[in-house]
Amino acid sequence: MSQNKMAFGGLCLGFFIVMMDTTTVPLIYTSLIKDFGVTPAMAAWVNNSYLIAYAAFLLLGGRLGDAYNRKILVSSALLLLSFGALLSGYGETLNQVIIGRAIMGVGAGLLTPQSMAFISIIFAEGGRGKAFGIWGAVAGIATATGPVVTQFFLQVSDWRWVMWINIPVAMIGLLVTSIYLPKTEGNGLKLKEFVFNGLFSFSIAIVILSLQLIHESAENIYKVLAFLALGVLGTFWLLRHEISHRSAYVLPFEIWKDRKFMRTCLISGLLGLGLTSLYLPLAYLIELRMNFGPVFISIIMVTIALANAVVGPVAGSLSDKIEPEVIIRYGLLSLAFSALLLGGVGLTMAGGLNAFVMTVIAMTFAGIGTGLAFAPLANLALRDISPQVIGRAAAFFNSTRQLLSALGSVIVALLFDYMVRNNQLFGLTEGNALQPYSPVVAYAAFACLLVIAGCVGLGAWLSREHTETENETVQS
Repeated sequence: MSQNKMAFGGLCLGFFIVMMDTTTVPLIYTSLIKDFGVTPAMAAWVNNSYLIAYAAFLLLGGRLGDAYNRKILVSSALLLLSFGALLSGYGETLNQVIIGRAIMGVGAGLLTPQSMAFISIIFAEGGRGKAFGIWGAVAGIATATGPVVTQFFLQVSDWRWVMWINIPVAMIGLLVTSIYLPKTEGNGLKLKEFVFNGLFSFSIAIVILSLQLIHESAENIYKVLAFLALGVLGTFWLLRHEISHRSAYVLPFEIWKDRKFMRTCLISGLLGLGLTSLYLPLAYLIELRMNFGPVFISIIMVTIALANAVVGPVAGSLSDKIEPEVIIRYGLLSLAFSALLLGGVGLTMAGGLNAFVMTVIAMTFAGIGTGLAFAPLANLALRDISPQVIGRAAAFFNSTRQLLSALGSVIVALLFDYMVRNNQLFGLTEGNALQPYSPVVAYAAFACLLVIAGCVGLGAWLSREHTETENETVQS
């Protein structure tokens, strides 16, 4: 096996942890509440701390990778993931668990842009699209594996092993990447660049934190909105300063001008918005409206990951041979269709075998859609970026997706909550709004899925082939 393939395998192990840890923790909330005597909102911060730290350190991680030896950043990130998992697992208080998860989030934020940058570097001579396809398949499998791993350890031991299982995987990844990843030379980092990137990342983290708090802290909504406004204004001011002064602290000015790159980041964000938001109405449909049991629910959740894993490498390989925009467009249309189909199934069927089969079909289209879109988007975004700034470009690409994913989750959650609270619109009383087979759930989920399909459809429209005048490339 070649050195590049071994290095790629080590990167995939690290990314597997990053993505798996986004879905493992929600299933241990009840255990945390019981062990530490906390409220559900407090337990949710075990996952929130990870996601916020992850988003906050993406841009800074990308800049550090461009400035110094990227291989050292990968090793440091894997060590942080291991240490955070160790601390979380041994946590004697909820705060210790939260701190450990936040450290894991820092490691995830540092690792992700390095992984994308290294894939572009080590497969620069060919095979980059296929590599991104496999990388995307790893993400799909990891997110589907998370709940399975959690359920297994809750049955045979306790929630602490959900944290500790990350350590051996990270250590194997560390060993492989230390041996096979090439060293990269950076151009250094000035203090003002570090501070500016830190402030920009902090502003984005405030925005994401505020978006999560909007739905969780209704009683403090005005404080949360003020906090959100602070983050948005801070991000806007820093962005305006970056572009008007051509400071190149976050991105070189040539990339800011590259409409193809910016549009690709926006499309990726819309894909993230659609996929992340999809799970809320899906969960209510299959658990309440359809009243499916654990086996049927597991099959439905695994279907999207399997379809993604099969299609992703093929789509990535094709994106090296034909224009990626065509593949991306069909992928986004497939995801939009899956949302509409799922909404229609919820409206017309209330459980039963036919509803199960149609839901599996809808999830198959969703997996095909994400598989078709993910790798070509990454390939399209980074293929013309010079190695000297590819870390920053990868970080910006991922940050856009994280930000829009958080926004989509809040919008869908608020819309669903509004529809359920105003269930009199459907001629029903509040008492039966969230009962099994409830039509209120069907109508609320359908409204959410319409919004999701519209956003993903917008991404498909934006992914039309670029004209010659728009197809600007970044100079080294």
